[in-house]
Amino acid sequence: ESDIQRQIEIVRLILRSMGDGEINASAYDTAWVALVAEEDGEGRQRRPRFPSCLEWIAQNQLPDGSWGDGLIFSAHDRVINTLACVIALKTWNHSPRIWKQ
Repeated sequence: ESDIQRQIEIVRLILRSMGDGEINASAYDTAWVALVAEEDGEGRQRRPRFPSCLEWIAQNQLPDGSWGDGLIFSAHDRVINTLACVIALKTWNHSPRIWKQ
């Protein structure tokens, strides 16, 4: 059995072990949803439509100050997740102690 075949089998086993339709929360996606505004009928009083997303972001910052996958380090993942989260928090002036650092 070739090395590639072994790796394919490992990926298959991992995929089979995952629950149907279950995904982990993503800081990047949550930050995008947090940017959705709720407005009154005349387009005023902008506020977050999903404020719980901002709470999730504030509560799920990693110990090093970034956001992203806490188990597997990828600089690219951490940078794009962190940038998205900081933009969402700053847009709504939520948790300034976090985004001012």
